[in-house]
Amino acid sequence: MLVFVIFLMIFVGVTFALYQVYETHFNLNFGNEKKLSSTDFSHLNELSDSAQTATLTSEWSGFDQAVTNILGPGFSRDIVREAFATEKESTYAIPLVRRKNRLALGSDRGDVSSGHVSVRHLPCLKTNLPKVDARGLLITLIIFNCFLVQLLGAMSIYTLGYAVSMPLLVWLNEPLIVMLVIYALIFMTYVIAKLDMYMHDLYQLGKLFSQKYNHENSLRGQYT
Repeated sequence: MLVFVIFLMIFVGVTFALYQVYETHFNLNFGNEKKLSSTDFSHLNELSDSAQTATLTSEWSGFDQAVTNILGPGFSRDIVREAFATEKESTYAIPLVRRKNRLALGSDRGDVSSGHVSVRHLPCLKTNLPKVDARGLLITLIIFNCFLVQLLGAMSIYTLGYAVSMPLLVWLNEPLIVMLVIYALIFMTYVIAKLDMYMHDLYQLGKLFSQKYNHENSLRGQYT
């Protein structure tokens, strides 16, 4: 009876691994906005509506107030305006709203003139925003892990009739061990997917602040 439960769990694990590949594809192309909390989604809409209204009417007081209420006093209006000026909100606006509480900009939250932007990962861990996009590597790891899960699922059936004799792979003959390895890979894939979304948000924000900082420097150069 136990062996049937183990094989059922292996089947569930293989199915879930396939779903992880689908979810990764969906998040990359369509689902970035769905990863916002209800509060962040409300903030995104408020800032977006305020930015559109301000652009049409040239009256920025309402937008300034929305920026202050959501991102904090002194946060650069120009940074937020730049984020929402991009056609796709998933490029800069969504990462900004989602990671706003982790940003530390210069000596003041709104001061980007120094070009120093850091992020608080943990209370005791702060780093600069990443300059290299690790998404390609992380997505490759997700796909590779899911492929391993499919392979292990197939091997669990194969070894019912043909036992593996290679010393390094004899554990494949034990369905329980195969099941545990499968779920370890599924958990690892879940962690990598979360890390991918987190690091990609930070990378996009790094691009946003870098573009703004470089633009301000070029303007200063024209008047000096």
